[in-house]
Amino acid sequence: MDKTVLPSDKSIEDRISQLPDEMLISVLSLLMPKEAFRTSVLSHRWKCLCPFLPRSLDFDGLYTMWEIERGKKSLQFERKKFLQWVNDTLKSCRVSTIDEFRVCFQFDDGSKSHVDGWIDFAISKGVKRLELDFTATDPFKDASNFYRFPNERFTSDKTCIKSLTSLTLKYIRVTGELLEHFLSNCPLLERLHVDNSEDLVNLNICGSSLKLKYLHIIRCLKFKSIEINAPNLESFGYVGKKIKLHVHSAPHLLDVRIGSMYAFGSLSSYLYQLKSLSLAVHSYTYEGVKFPEFRTLTKLKHLKVTVDASEGSSLLGLIPLIEAAPFLHKFVFELILWEINFPKKARKVKKYPNEHLKEVEIVGFAGRAIDIQLVVYLLESAINLEKIIVNLCAPYVVGIPCPRNIRTTAEYKGAREAAMRLKENNLQELSLL
Repeated sequence: MDKTVLPSDKSIEDRISQLPDEMLISVLSLLMPKEAFRTSVLSHRWKCLCPFLPRSLDFDGLYTMWEIERGKKSLQFERKKFLQWVNDTLKSCRVSTIDEFRVCFQFDDGSKSHVDGWIDFAISKGVKRLELDFTATDPFKDASNFYRFPNERFTSDKTCIKSLTSLTLKYIRVTGELLEHFLSNCPLLERLHVDNSEDLVNLNICGSSLKLKYLHIIRCLKFKSIEINAPNLESFGYVGKKIKLHVHSAPHLLDVRIGSMYAFGSLSSYLYQLKSLSLAVHSYTYEGVKFPEFRTLTKLKHLKVTVDASEGSSLLGLIPLIEAAPFLHKFVFELILWEINFPKKARKVKKYPNEHLKEVEIVGFAGRAIDIQLVVYLLESAINLEKIIVNLCAPYVVGIPCPRNIRTTAEYKGAREAAMRLKENNLQELSLL
């Protein structure tokens, strides 16, 4: 048997440390901040380089938050440790500019002095993409205690942040006045995403010089109205209660995400030019999902529909929407199913050949009459279908590091068996997740 002879310690040559500083920094900059700084133990030379590494600072605590929610870790202890990690990293950072600054962890106004300092740091370094995701693990957490963005730091002196191209704020109290200030004083701002802001009430997006391409306002419960006159806007999303929505001008709008049917009226003159449409609807009655009539969506290529539905309801009301898009390429359907039963009757529907639909994804498949009917329709009408993905997980746990067990063993087994029966019907392209 061959024996591997290891070189002695004296014969080991550290060729990596002999590389030029520029090359070492380039390699280490591909790592997460925590990982990059851990490499400083390798040599004194590497330790000297680390402060100059990060052009992108991404402090991601998503996995830790799920551990906290599951009761495996303490929020108070982990928050203190997270604060220390961010503060220590920023103290040792010597770069003159950064491209991205992102923090994902649960913070509230109790950590305001720390977070205010982080924002000042990011702005002073000419940050391009700023994201503060303070998503609460407790959905019933008092929103009045959410971190309040320091409006006075920006609106009082009309600060012009020339470098900022993207701003994402989640579970943060921010006013419409401040957002409008950013739009007016950040000439390169192209992306604005606000999620769960207690202070956002009204917003006016207006200006011929606006670079804004992406605008999403999600679940801001006190939001009342928005005016849009944005010549470069390509993607618009709104999920929340009914508001006054006025889209005066959005000639380049291609992608829309809406969480209520009423928004169709305000966007009706732009639907024909869309390439991507995502919408959420409710179906708690026997009649099921219904859509208003609208003109043919000749440019629509991607359609995503999320439905909150009862078991006895019907999803066949989605068919007119699917057939209104003759060139639809991909259809994603997400089902959140509630156990409310109605008398079941056989429903018949005319099937028109769909020549362009290539890919279908069903998320939250339950294997009940409500979703089996829709899947059968798609299989029979999409004559050139290449792939169908059936995901048994509920939509709101897909992508979560530690998904909760939201289905009983019997429910999961029943859904899987129903999906396998579909696959047995000469459906070789079905992928089961």
